[in-house]
Amino acid sequence: MGTPERDRAADELLARRGPLVDAAIGRIEAARRAPDGGGGREDLARRREDVGAHVDALAAALREAGAPQFSEYCAFTAVFLEGLGVPRSALGAALDALGESVGEQLAPALSAMAQEALSAGRRRLEASPIVTPVALATIPAEPPAHGDGAQTHARDKAAEAADAIARAAPRVAPMSVALSYMRRPGDALAHGARRGRCLEDARHHLDQLAAAVELQTPALFGEYADWVQSLLTSFGLDPAELVSHLGALGDAIAIALPDHLAEAPRRYLAAAIDRLTAGHVAIPSFVQPEAPLGVLACDYLDALLQGDRGRALRLVRKSVEAGTPVKDIYAHVFQPCQYEIGRLWQTRQISIAEEHYCTAITQTSLSQLYPLVFNADRAGRRLVATSVDGNLHEIGARFVADFFEMAGWDTFYLGASTPAQDVIDEVARRRADVLAVSATLGEHLRSVHALVAAARDDGRCRNVVVLVGGQPFRVVRDLWRQLGADGSAPTAEGAVRVAQDLLAARGA
Repeated sequence: MGTPERDRAADELLARRGPLVDAAIGRIEAARRAPDGGGGREDLARRREDVGAHVDALAAALREAGAPQFSEYCAFTAVFLEGLGVPRSALGAALDALGESVGEQLAPALSAMAQEALSAGRRRLEASPIVTPVALATIPAEPPAHGDGAQTHARDKAAEAADAIARAAPRVAPMSVALSYMRRPGDALAHGARRGRCLEDARHHLDQLAAAVELQTPALFGEYADWVQSLLTSFGLDPAELVSHLGALGDAIAIALPDHLAEAPRRYLAAAIDRLTAGHVAIPSFVQPEAPLGVLACDYLDALLQGDRGRALRLVRKSVEAGTPVKDIYAHVFQPCQYEIGRLWQTRQISIAEEHYCTAITQTSLSQLYPLVFNADRAGRRLVATSVDGNLHEIGARFVADFFEMAGWDTFYLGASTPAQDVIDEVARRRADVLAVSATLGEHLRSVHALVAAARDDGRCRNVVVLVGGQPFRVVRDLWRQLGADGSAPTAEGAVRVAQDLLAARGA
C-alpha cells in the first residue's frame, strides 16, 4: 500500500492533472509535426482523454502497489490499444511526454516517485509478449463481414445480434479482459497466472449473453450474472471485479459490432450490472426440515455431505419400506437435495469432486428404487428423454424419465449430450408420444432450439409432444414458447401432468 510521501505525490498529480495533460499533449503534438514524429490517433480530444487516464492510473498506483501496478496498467493499455490498431509506440511516446511534464511541474522528491513508476511502465512496453497468457498479448483481427444478402435482412434482429456476438467473440473476449485489467490494474497484478481463467470466463459470458439476446430474455443473463457473482465471491474475489468486467465487455462489444447489433447486448449487460450493484441476496437452502419429508431430506443430505453412501441408501430404503411412495422420495428428497448440492458448490462450500460424489450416491439411490419404479401399470404411452447436445448434466432428465415410468409410461432415457439427429432417430424408432429435453445453462438453449426445430421438420415426429425443462426455463416463464416447444414444467412430476394434458387436448 501507499506511504504518506506517495500519497502526497498522488495528490499533487491529481491537483495538477489539467496542466500536466496540456503540457504532455503539447509535446506529443510537437513530435507529430516533426519529420520523424510518432503516430497516434487523429482525434485530439481522445488523446487528451487517454493522457488524463494515464495520470489517474499513475496516481492510483502510487497510493496502492506502486510501480508494479502502473506496469500492469501500461501493459494492458498497450494490448487494448493495439487491438484498436494503435501501435505500442504511441503509448510509449505519451508516457515519455508525461514523464517530462511531471519533471517540470512537480517538486523533485514527488517527481522522483512518479518517474519511478513511469519508467517501470515504459520498460514493460518493451517486453514480448507484453502480458501473460500469450492469448491476451495479441487481439485477433476483426471478424470478416458476414453478409447473407436478402436472407440477412429477413432474419430476426435478435438472432442476427446473437450471431454477431458469436462471430466477434474471439476478438471481444481478449479486448474486454485487456480493458478490464487496464481499468483495474491491481486485479491484473493479483491474478497472475489466473488471467487465463479470466479470458475463459469472458468467453462463457459471451455464450450466455448471445443466448439471452437471441431469446430476448434479459432475466436469463441477469440470473447467470447472479450465479457467477455468488461463485466468484465464494472464492474471495471482490464483487466489483465482475461488475468491472461486464462493463468492459459492453464497451468491447460497442467497438466490435455496429450500433444496431451492439444495442441489445449492451442493454442486457447494463441491466445485469444494475442487478449486481443493487445488493446480493443469498440463495436460501433448498432443504428445509418443515417441508414435506423435510426431516428425511435433511438426514439424507447430511449422509451425502459426509460421503456415507451406506447411510444414504439405508435412509431411503427404510422410508420406502415404511410406506413412503417412491414418487414422494423423488420429489421431496432427491430433487431438493440435488438443488442444494448445486447451491453448496456454487457458494464454494463443497468442491466439484464432492458435488460429483454426492450426485453419484443419488444415482445409486435411484437404481435401488428401480424395481418399484418399473412396477407401475402400463399406460400405453412412450417417452424419450435426453439432455441436449452439450449438456453434460444428466440427472434432471433422468428424474423426468423416472416420473413418467412411475406413471406407467415406457421410457427411453438417452443420457447426457446426445446429438440432435440421434435423438430424432430414436424418437421415430421408439414411436414416442413425448420428447423431453433438458438444458442446464443458457448456452445450451441454441441446441434446444435446434433439436425442437429438427423434430418439427421431421415427418416421423409430426405428432410428438415436445417438452423442455431445466434451470433456464424456471428462470424465464414462457421461454419454451420462444423455442417452439409444446410446454414445460418446473418439476419432473409436473412434466407428467403437462404431457397428459397436452395429449388429452389433442384427443390422443
